[in-house]
Amino acid sequence: MLDNFVTFADTHYNTFYITKKKKTKKREITSPSKELKSIQRWVLNNYFNEIAISSRANGFIKGRGIKRNAQFHLNKRFILCVDIKDFFPSISQKMVFNALSNVFDDRDLTLKLSKLCTYKRHLPQGAPTSPILSNIVFKDLDELFTTFCNTKLVVYSRYADDLVFSSDTKSSLIEVYSYINEQLIKNGFRINTSKTKYFSGKGRMTVTGINLNEGKLTISQSVKRSVRSQIFRLIVKKDMTINTNSILGYLSFIKDIEPDYHKKLINYIKKLKLRME
Repeated sequence: MLDNFVTFADTHYNTFYITKKKKTKKREITSPSKELKSIQRWVLNNYFNEIAISSRANGFIKGRGIKRNAQFHLNKRFILCVDIKDFFPSISQKMVFNALSNVFDDRDLTLKLSKLCTYKRHLPQGAPTSPILSNIVFKDLDELFTTFCNTKLVVYSRYADDLVFSSDTKSSLIEVYSYINEQLIKNGFRINTSKTKYFSGKGRMTVTGINLNEGKLTISQSVKRSVRSQIFRLIVKKDMTINTNSILGYLSFIKDIEPDYHKKLINYIKKLKLRME
């Protein structure tokens, strides 16, 4: 039965589209069938979760996240954020196979795992194994970038397809950008230049949605206003279009980044509830 999924894995996927933040664009999601997803989760738990990845990777890893990713760059004068275009689709079945071959000696097993977890010879957006496989595939580049950046006194970290570099000198970031662009192209990736951002310390310094100004991590005022507004509409206006799980997610995020502001929000919620009694 497993060999059937290996051979005909592509037939066990459904493709659909979700609207991005910019409503003019849509993201393609290729999701495996219930049966294939179950197999992939088993593979994830029994094979992939134990594979070592770079210490500079922060996405899709238990105990790491955007907070850790941002902390690498505190108190730096200059920050460069680089986005990789079409990250998952850029990772081919061959790249997965080569990365897994560095871990497993059994070539047949490695080939089967590679086929089970790719769609049309690339990482699918909706498979549970794709996030960790992207980290496994990117490990060599993570280490390469870390080593090069160390020689330039530049700090490097990565959250999924977001590469972040920080330094106290602008010229070193210019050197780094040229180097990583060359290496990414050589390894089958491309920079999304429209999403590349440079911060010079004269304005807001942001890494994966977290502000780094004044040597501490904070959440943007726009996010705070949005959360307060949604809470008000849910409790006072009884607006059932508000996603409660989304608010809870934001509250958890805020508690992790700014615990003092989280306490203010909890008090705000209590006051609104008392007002409605």
